[in-house]
Amino acid sequence: GKKRMAEKEQTKNESFSSLDDNWETDVNVLSNELSELDTDDTDKSDWMVCQPVLTFSSEMQVFQRLLGVSMKPNPLDDWDQLYNLNNQCALRNDCRKLANELKNKRSVPELESFLTLYCKKRGMDYVKDIGWLTILEKLLLLNLPASHEFNVFFAFTTKYIPKDTRPNAQIYDLFRLLLQYHDPQISNHLEALHCSPSTYCKQWFSTLFASSMSTETCHELWKIYIEQGDPFLVFHLAIVFLINAKEEILQVKRGEQAQAVQILENMASQLSVEDVTDFFQLALHYSEKTPECIRKDFHYIIFGANFDEEIKEMQMNKMLCLPIPAIDLTSNDEMSSGNVNFFIVDTRSNADFDSGHFVSSFNLNCVAIVDEPEKFDIALNSLECYKTSRRAEDHYLILGYGSDEEDNYMNMLIAMFIQKGKAHVSFVQGGYNKLHDCIGQHNRWELISMHSEEKCHLCSIEKASPKWGFFSKVKSAVSNTSNRMKERVEAVVFPIGDDRKLDDKLNHADSKQRHGKRYRQQSVFTIDENSDEELTPGAAVDENPKEEILLSKEFTETFECQEVFRDGSINGHIALTRTHIYVLHDVPGKQGYVTTEARHALSTVVAVTSRRSVPEMLTFKLGYEMNGSSKITAVHKLYVPKAGECAKAVKLAIYALRPLQDP
Repeated sequence: GKKRMAEKEQTKNESFSSLDDNWETDVNVLSNELSELDTDDTDKSDWMVCQPVLTFSSEMQVFQRLLGVSMKPNPLDDWDQLYNLNNQCALRNDCRKLANELKNKRSVPELESFLTLYCKKRGMDYVKDIGWLTILEKLLLLNLPASHEFNVFFAFTTKYIPKDTRPNAQIYDLFRLLLQYHDPQISNHLEALHCSPSTYCKQWFSTLFASSMSTETCHELWKIYIEQGDPFLVFHLAIVFLINAKEEILQVKRGEQAQAVQILENMASQLSVEDVTDFFQLALHYSEKTPECIRKDFHYIIFGANFDEEIKEMQMNKMLCLPIPAIDLTSNDEMSSGNVNFFIVDTRSNADFDSGHFVSSFNLNCVAIVDEPEKFDIALNSLECYKTSRRAEDHYLILGYGSDEEDNYMNMLIAMFIQKGKAHVSFVQGGYNKLHDCIGQHNRWELISMHSEEKCHLCSIEKASPKWGFFSKVKSAVSNTSNRMKERVEAVVFPIGDDRKLDDKLNHADSKQRHGKRYRQQSVFTIDENSDEELTPGAAVDENPKEEILLSKEFTETFECQEVFRDGSINGHIALTRTHIYVLHDVPGKQGYVTTEARHALSTVVAVTSRRSVPEMLTFKLGYEMNGSSKITAVHKLYVPKAGECAKAVKLAIYALRPLQDP
């Protein structure tokens, strides 16, 4: 009996080993030592009884540890305690309902304080029926230490819950495209049933499946989900539910939309704790089969902060299939995105293809769909046979011209593939026109085969327009207004040859001119033309002397980064306090020590932007407002590996300082 008990406890310990490798190592060492010492059965039993207590403690701490809130103070201990939200009455009524669900283990005032402060921290009013109460109920049932509950809830909802789950939100359009990418058959059938993703995915996305599962299953799913650290997995988890219910859904007839929704709801509720691991393995499989650029380009939909200055509101509801940015095909020497290899089908005319095409792409003149359908069928069958025999695992990537007028035939091909139920079909966003532009900007002409400047229509257009050498590429990437960009480029050219100003490191504000050329505000480009005294007071306000300090816990958030200059970069950190943002440089050879290079009030942050081609590169512009226009006094260009989390933290810190609007 004691042996069975020991094996049972050891099995429990192994089930938690993935959550904390240190516990697993310690337990294995102790187990080996016990076997070698030949202790009596009583000692072994006593040790085994103590073992699950340690494992349970480790399990209790997993949410705090993985969400990075173990050392954070409890905000509920120090706040204004003003219950003045615009929708305060609705919040209080919902807190009463939640208290009843929790069997009054938590009081209504306690819950109201919790959610009121949460809304103020996020800079928003309380909104009913968006999943907060369901998530809070499940988290409170974890029996976490009271001092960590708020921070765990705040970190979980801001990092892993989509920003917008209203019926017309873009998240459902993106999910439709992802589902169609992996299983067009079930996607087409649901559309025929008029069963849009918002009808069955809203609760999944807004509560991370908490509303559809038992408490134990939900906790196990969340635990593994946070361990993975990828918010985008919510899409692939939902896809697994749909594909598992595929046979039942395909039997649903038109007009029976409610039945399809009920099948999916039952599928989620039937998931048990033992099924969660296999459930995640399937989700990770579909994640690996999804182009990596999709996660990068649409990550802002999950995090809820869009600091990309180039990305615009995409009309994903009108897209036939997943869009692949042209720049992703020029970023490496392989036609791939993550673990996905592309089979590129160029749908342009034969003449345009012969004047230049992307390496290893295959021409399929889609005009023949209408003009010569029999020849087109022969060409398409030949292409499909070649792909099946030589590159069966590759995913279709359709390349057109990049204009609505010329891509009608490309759209016909995409619709044909989807109708036939072909999986893994996407298209190059911007077409060959954008691809040609990206290759020119990065000087990667080796990626175009048979390129002829004389025959290339795009090259002839570029020859007809004025050239500015290297800076013309900067101009096209930054602005479409040539006259304004010309002024900026000329302003940048001046200080490049001025060694005195570039090497002058005594003036803090002057050093920022080395990389200010990349930004749009006029004051950034004209600093070199004026004396230092002409800088607006406050350009380097509150800057501390460059004394070495220890990177301490006085900062509410810290993010590793590299500050980028024209002639190199320096390792450092971005740090936040309740009222200020710091740019810190690491001290070489002294781990944990930094120097304060800049200290700015959060109220002076004018803009935080990133480039789509390098989303980790954040640009912080600081200044003040005067006569309705922004005056930029300092610019920091920083490469931040966790750029999304950093930008989100800065945004939340700024919102926290804003006064509440009067009701």
